[in-house]
Amino acid sequence: MIRTYQAEHGGMVFVSTLTQRQRRMRSRITAVAVIAVVAASAGMVQAFHDRTTIERAQAFDSWR
Repeated sequence: MIRTYQAEHGGMVFVSTLTQRQRRMRSRITAVAVIAVVAASAGMVQAFHDRTTIERAQAFDSWR
């Protein structure tokens, strides 16, 4: 979509804006990307937590 308006210098200015459909699609893609990043982050935290739990258990078993 192209919008025009009168500039301070008196000329016309043409500004290209996204259509409603394009805005909706961008919003959905952003939402999916955020969900994927949060899921990956949570998976990494869980993996580190599991690994340290196993290492602590093994260290405790070898100490006894």
